[in-house]
Amino acid sequence: MVQDIVMVVEDDEQARNLLSQILEFEGFSVIGFANGAEALAHLEKSEPPCLIILDIRMPVMDGPEFRAALLKVPRLAKIPAVVVTAFDPSAASQLSALRVFKKPVDVDALLGVVRENC
Repeated sequence: MVQDIVMVVEDDEQARNLLSQILEFEGFSVIGFANGAEALAHLEKSEPPCLIILDIRMPVMDGPEFRAALLKVPRLAKIPAVVVTAFDPSAASQLSALRVFKKPVDVDALLGVVRENC
């Protein structure tokens, strides 16, 4: 796994950009995708990031579908994931996530999880 690259999978462009800017300001490299399908296509041909920040509800391929696809591939199943959601956080209980954050995200807590894993 690439130790300083964080993947942000979030369909809301403003939220994705804001998270990316915060992480970059803290010294992390960030790659962002608008849905799980784009992120999965990237992961199939690239080194895994140190952490994935994942939204639940997205078009094309949502968070649960994306996470299920990752967990079927041994080299991708090891990537830790943090879920961010504007909806009921209990919906993320089956995603094998390190942590679930309700939007608006507690940035300090999120950065703590990122630092622990990257």
